[in-house]
Amino acid sequence: MNSIAGYTENKNVQMLISLMLEHGVKRVIVSPGGSHNELVLGLQYNGCFEMYSAVDERGAAYMAVGMAAESGEPIAIVCTESVASRNYYPGITEAYYRQLPILTITGVHGYALIGHLKPQVIDRSISPSDSFGVKVHLSEIKDDDDLWKNNILINKALLELNHHGGKPVHIDLPRTSECERVYYDVKKLPKHRVIRRYLLNDKLPEIKINKKIAVFVGVHNKMSVSLTKKIDSFCSIYNAVVFGSHACGYDGKHKVMANLAALQGKKYSIFRDIDLLVHIGGPTVDVQTQAEIYKSNVKEVWRVNPDGEIRDTFKMLSSVFEMEEEDFFDHYSCADLKDRSDYLFDCNAIVKNIHIPIDKIPFSNIYAAHAITKILPKNSMMFIGGSTTLRAWSMFEFSERISTISNMGTRGIDGVLSSFIGAALVKKNSLCFCVLGDLTFFYDINALGNRDLPHNLRILLVNDGGGCLFKLDSTLREENINAYIAAAGHFGNKSKTLVKGYVESLGFEYMTASSKEEFDRVYPRFVLPELTEKPMFFEIFTNADDERAAFDIMQHIDITVEGMMKQTAKQLLGDNGTRILKKIIRK
Repeated sequence: MNSIAGYTENKNVQMLISLMLEHGVKRVIVSPGGSHNELVLGLQYNGCFEMYSAVDERGAAYMAVGMAAESGEPIAIVCTESVASRNYYPGITEAYYRQLPILTITGVHGYALIGHLKPQVIDRSISPSDSFGVKVHLSEIKDDDDLWKNNILINKALLELNHHGGKPVHIDLPRTSECERVYYDVKKLPKHRVIRRYLLNDKLPEIKINKKIAVFVGVHNKMSVSLTKKIDSFCSIYNAVVFGSHACGYDGKHKVMANLAALQGKKYSIFRDIDLLVHIGGPTVDVQTQAEIYKSNVKEVWRVNPDGEIRDTFKMLSSVFEMEEEDFFDHYSCADLKDRSDYLFDCNAIVKNIHIPIDKIPFSNIYAAHAITKILPKNSMMFIGGSTTLRAWSMFEFSERISTISNMGTRGIDGVLSSFIGAALVKKNSLCFCVLGDLTFFYDINALGNRDLPHNLRILLVNDGGGCLFKLDSTLREENINAYIAAAGHFGNKSKTLVKGYVESLGFEYMTASSKEEFDRVYPRFVLPELTEKPMFFEIFTNADDERAAFDIMQHIDITVEGMMKQTAKQLLGDNGTRILKKIIRK
């Protein structure tokens, strides 16, 4: 009869045992010691593990090699720290080269004690490159962030056991502080999030119908026509929408540019209670939409990417699909379901009916974006800089057949001009526009001296005299921000002649504006559809107060009466009423 009272209160131990069961680790070889006792007693109390004892850690690792090779299943080996753990390396090295799934768990007194002559405490932060496929060090759990981080680390390690043929992994498990008494009075393991990984030939999970489903696209290379069609087919079948930004690479019929709606906070329901979010692409440009989805109780996230890595952007990741996006959407587009677009209709009822009070918007990045996005020549390219510029221009949709790019892999401000020029050299037969702020421009100003500059360049510089992004928070005094955080006053301190002289000497046609009236007179030439003899450079001068006021106005907008009618019909009449109203509006 099991005389152990229960599990320790150590949440790391509870979570590790729970996830070992979920990931199919059932056999455990234990060596004697002290720092891993909480885990060993928990494994004994659980009763679902097949446990073996081995005094010699070197022999224990080789026992695991034999068991893993014969059973084809993952085997766990558990020991204390110090040289006991070092003795695992011969067997682990053998397992590494034979691609055997061995889970190595070693106890830790405390990472802070490393290097302070504490008995048995050694530094295991680095292992030979041909020993473990993944090595994770769990931190003590003090809050929800620690719990989330360690959940990711444990899932990552356990998933790697059978990834790409299998390999050994290592989990460093900290014990309860030596200053605390350990109690074993937890009778039931709490449920912890399990993350699954699927390959193309696996049996993939089903998508339940009548659920609220969305696709979220981060930074993505321009999508092929084939991928776009497959995403559109997926959205039609599952009544889904695509939340994407200017750099998402998707221009299908289910795209929703939701940044402006997201800026309004919790006013609108399009982000609420999403049952399944399919996440593709890299980091996001549209931080507002991402934030609203994150705050709005998304229930489950699937990440689709050939790298198969765990990227838990929304902290609700449940499955990773290690496959090409086309294969994923092709698989799920085979469902025999009636096409629907109610969710898309609901989103557009809001997004396309937000009336921007442009007469109240002061001269700013936002004012310029509102004017130019709608009239860019067809087949043009627009390269958008970062920070304030990106936030302003992400509020607006461009006219059709405009390709948009941003250096949003890391969201840094360096290299924007160089990247833009590189793209323009490839698209020599198209007009190529770039909008960026003054710090971004001067950071990469040398790029304009390139002797190979094509004539298809159109550059819009929004010169607000420093990092305006940091001045948008009205709770901070501008004089405190300017000196160091916003780096104001550099590069001529908004000189009216510095940039003019430089770009004109390099062969650009220069234009400028410092007010709405001047801008309205000048910008039509900037967007001429014809290729001009010289590349163009348009510098506009704005200030932080106006930029801040413009952003504040854009965060407090109501939708039009027509949009309210559509929302009301949905609430009062349901889906059928919405479809009827949709037909009436289209007529």
